[in-house]
Amino acid sequence: MTLKFLIALTGLLFFAATAIAGPNLLWTQYAQANGVLKLTAHTDADPLNPEEATAGLLIKVGDEWEVAAEAEVEALTAMAAFRVEGWDNSKAFQYRVICGDSKLEGTIRAEPKADGGVLKLAVLACIKDEFFPQTNAVQHVIDQDPDLLFFGGDQFYESNAGGEVVFTESEADIPAAMANVLAKWRKFGLMFKELLKDRPSLMITDDHDVYAKDLWGRGGIRMPGDRTTGGYWMEPEWVNLSERLQTWHLPDAAHPGPWGDGIYAYYTSLNYGGVSFALLEDRKFKSAPAEVLDQPVSDPEARQPARNMEVIEWAAFDAAKLDQPGLQLLGEKQEKFVADWAKDVEKSGNLAAVLSQSPYANVGNYQPHYGDMDSNGWPQSGRNRALRAIVPSQAVMLCGDIHYGTLFQNGIDNWGDGPWTFSVPGFTSNQNRRWKPSVEPQGGAVEGVEGSGNHHDRFGNKMTLVGKADGYKGYGMAFFDKDKREITLDIHLFDDAREPVEDRVPGWPRVIKVD
Repeated sequence: MTLKFLIALTGLLFFAATAIAGPNLLWTQYAQANGVLKLTAHTDADPLNPEEATAGLLIKVGDEWEVAAEAEVEALTAMAAFRVEGWDNSKAFQYRVICGDSKLEGTIRAEPKADGGVLKLAVLACIKDEFFPQTNAVQHVIDQDPDLLFFGGDQFYESNAGGEVVFTESEADIPAAMANVLAKWRKFGLMFKELLKDRPSLMITDDHDVYAKDLWGRGGIRMPGDRTTGGYWMEPEWVNLSERLQTWHLPDAAHPGPWGDGIYAYYTSLNYGGVSFALLEDRKFKSAPAEVLDQPVSDPEARQPARNMEVIEWAAFDAAKLDQPGLQLLGEKQEKFVADWAKDVEKSGNLAAVLSQSPYANVGNYQPHYGDMDSNGWPQSGRNRALRAIVPSQAVMLCGDIHYGTLFQNGIDNWGDGPWTFSVPGFTSNQNRRWKPSVEPQGGAVEGVEGSGNHHDRFGNKMTLVGKADGYKGYGMAFFDKDKREITLDIHLFDDAREPVEDRVPGWPRVIKVD
């Protein structure tokens, strides 16, 4: 019996003995970059009745299990967060997480080789639990065998887990609000546990993940008035904890802060398998409608005045006038971050993707003539600065948010001079927006795709639409072919029962050549 084996055995016995009555492990999620493995193990612990518990992460080396890290189960997030420095990304390892008599196992994949081959990325967003656990839909993703996962936000909604929402009026409300959000978060984790356990995942949060219906974060401030004044409705510490659940395992944040009234940022970047990724937060620093309007824009001939300040319902109103040079989308520091990232990508020659919450155009609306300031088509100046920063990378932009599968190329000064965007359909959420312009395209129309070609969105932004998936749910795949220097974007569709179907819609797959 070797000394190494004795150490490992001692560790196993320690984690089993210290918390026999501890919480049950539910699922794991992980990512690795820059020689660091970060893995979170999520449990059923109760924030309202916290108990001390320790979890252990063990790695199988040869025939033996070695203790790689241990972590306390956090009282409010009910998760154990493991960080392992000096990670060997060239090999695949089996792992095991132990907490008391509860155990989970999975595989840390070897990072795909940077030179040559195809990196496969699955893109999912907008997940409700009304069809939980969507077994066939999740298996459909597993069957694609993606190398990497991207969850683009709205991993849950306020309506999930029965629909009750506990808001915070003070820090004293945080434990109850965490117990509330964990019920929703656990439905997500249990739905995707088999997908998450054996491959790395990247996650970002959107408005519903922090109990906001639309979000203009204004640099992480607490909301000073109604929601169109911007900021966060919930206590900053609760926001941090809710985002920690989903994003702690990401590579370390570029500029964590705290920002504003104490809210942290997680935007970051990584190179994985020879592909460069930037993960952005296009809500947290965004300007709010109340910075340019003091009342809703009403059609003078309408029977009733408009009620929602963020939605421009008056078809004749020139929404381009709502822009101002000082308005923010990403914020100055995040803009510089993505500009520096894009220059590094240009020098490296890597294929690249920008992962964010929502498209940088008002491509989907509840009525065709509406202009929605929740879209990243506004503010136009902030949108254009962000796109100019991204252009040198030749990255594709991947996102969710609008429950609508769309594929288009952004225009900045001219049609076709900006990045391509693929907004994936909701994995569960119904499509409740559409793209149906009232004017003919100025060139670039695609046969069989209504509303395709060169258009201006409601805020005057240029965009060239080549695909839309009206009426479908589903998810997306991105294939980064490093030999051919091509990025292929494809869509997988679900029917109203959230079951996979073999239907195809015009526009996909789309092959994008990278110089």
